[in-house]
Amino acid sequence: MSREDAAAQGTPRTAKVSVLMPTYRQAHFLPRAVGSLLDQTLQDWELIVVDDGSTDDTADVIAQWDDPRIKYHRLVRNEGLGYALGYALRAAVGTYVAYLPSDDHYDPHHLANAVAVLDREPDCYAAYGGLRWWTTTDASKPFRVRVTSASLCGDDVVGAEERALLDLTEPLPSDDVRNGNVFALVQVVHRRDHEAAVRWPTRSEMVSDRLERDHWRELARRGARFRYTGEVSCEWGDHPEQRHKIIGGRGAVHPTDPTGRGYGLSRYRQFYGIEPGRPLNWRAGFWGLPHDQRERYGPLRATGAGRSAVSADEPLRILVVGELGFNPERILALVEAGHSVRGSWITRTQAWQTVGPLPFPGVEDIPFEGDWTRRVREYAPHFIYALLNWQALSTIGRVLDEVPDIPMVFHFKEGPHLAAEMGLWPVMVKVLRHSAGVIFINQECREFFERSTKGCVDDDRVLILDGDLPKADWMSDDWSPKLSALDGEPHTVCVGRIRVESRSFLEPMPVLEKAGVHVHVYGETYQKWSQDWIETGRGSRFLHLHPNVEPANWVRELSRYDAAWPHIHESSNQGDLRRAHWDDLNLPARLGTYAVAGLPWIVRDNSGHRVAVQSLAERHGLGVVFNDIDDLAERLRDTTAMAGLTARARAARPQFSFDDQLPVLLAFCRRVVEMGPR
Repeated sequence: MSREDAAAQGTPRTAKVSVLMPTYRQAHFLPRAVGSLLDQTLQDWELIVVDDGSTDDTADVIAQWDDPRIKYHRLVRNEGLGYALGYALRAAVGTYVAYLPSDDHYDPHHLANAVAVLDREPDCYAAYGGLRWWTTTDASKPFRVRVTSASLCGDDVVGAEERALLDLTEPLPSDDVRNGNVFALVQVVHRRDHEAAVRWPTRSEMVSDRLERDHWRELARRGARFRYTGEVSCEWGDHPEQRHKIIGGRGAVHPTDPTGRGYGLSRYRQFYGIEPGRPLNWRAGFWGLPHDQRERYGPLRATGAGRSAVSADEPLRILVVGELGFNPERILALVEAGHSVRGSWITRTQAWQTVGPLPFPGVEDIPFEGDWTRRVREYAPHFIYALLNWQALSTIGRVLDEVPDIPMVFHFKEGPHLAAEMGLWPVMVKVLRHSAGVIFINQECREFFERSTKGCVDDDRVLILDGDLPKADWMSDDWSPKLSALDGEPHTVCVGRIRVESRSFLEPMPVLEKAGVHVHVYGETYQKWSQDWIETGRGSRFLHLHPNVEPANWVRELSRYDAAWPHIHESSNQGDLRRAHWDDLNLPARLGTYAVAGLPWIVRDNSGHRVAVQSLAERHGLGVVFNDIDDLAERLRDTTAMAGLTARARAARPQFSFDDQLPVLLAFCRRVVEMGPR
């Protein structure tokens, strides 16, 4: 009998409890989890293991138990937690349903306790045991215990009627285990058939690190009653490759820790092997950047990646190494120009970084596994395009060592100071020195490296080009009327985290409100990162919070505003770029978004200092350059001057698209490739 057909062969067997075990690449945890089930005092159970396309030896580990109650199902490819749970639930025959994720385990009385409650109280939908989990934050108390989470009882999650449905006899509020979750799966045993039953959403509908929380919350809304068994009876595993950490980062290492496993949408796609070209509806937690890739990349399928590539006179084979930062779809411009593009990507990503497998077609991956060098040499790229931020430096340095004869073009953006802080300065210097060509994002960065290194900046091998320019596809002419023309008050916008380091902005929103300047902030996650603004402006009619806006809507949505906020700071470098910090050198990715929407930039006047944003704004004549808030408000109210700035910003748009700069980039790459590796 095959393991896949174990549940389908022979006479159907009923069980008191169907225990659902979704698992993916956790063969090493299985003995503890399954062993804890075998040791239950209640033995009338079936275990439904749904192997969600694991690439490890999960099947062999499960085969070690010769127990007819253990039924193994293997999915051909990874389909996601919601699908695996739904699959297991359809196979269940038990009166009750329990959950045993393969990285958790039960105490001996866990199932018996829950079944006793459900047998005794027919109007109760679910019983749950208390949960403990390991912590290293307090050596004197290595375990933390939670009976029921404060989040389920809080007004921010459910209302008064829903709270009344919960068993609050012994609440032990503490830090939530999982990103605002109500119950961990391992805690809960519930009735299989019930009028309040809720279907688990699949990956094709949504990816969320709050899948379980929303499930229990919806059950409560439908009238399901939960009852505490009175005993802490299960343990929740805690490790870096948990689904909620891969998605949202909460509970994982610090986002800037280079030893971390990474998190966010790109990390999720990599870890679970999402097929290239498949967009996801991403709804992450605090650190995530929620967006619907289907909405974002749908237009490209119709007008960009879906159209036939232009035949290049001399097609290039390009291996992209590292990560793409923001505006990843720009890479499609290379494909559309007739070139072949493949990618080898970092795995320690942060939420805002993009790597393959990409959500749009056109770029095939060569993963860093197996015989990577052989596969690269079979592809025989004309050059390696290495980019973009400090998190990719270790990988780029490794590639330079492994295939030193393939010319590398190193495009570096953010940032030298963090590279030094993370111990990567030697790697960065090595890559700068030995790359066939180096691309800096502006003249200030080039001069910074000229003054900070020796022999790394060769004038013949340097290009100036911003690192994550948007694609030209988003530059429509779908302009909207200015809000200021309707109410006579200036309206400004920020797409991203508002960062202001200025003595003029000690209390940002009250100062701007007094000056009569509106601020519109886009993106729920960015609003969490801008709490100083949000809190000081709470209740003000001059602060407006908006959801995330997708690139296809940038022009229509953002062109309503008069000017846009990059980062604001007061420089102190006095013209000496050795003294420059990253705010002096940086060109925030949002500048491309503002360029698409034809918006002038709000720029602090740092005359006498070298500041890249101010230099670029002045070069294109699109900066609202101010000294203090009253000065800013006066400039924003000068309708004639603002009209001129807007006209220049709209005229400069093509220069801020990756497509427009592509010929310059490729000409540079061809030239340095002919020159050969350094």
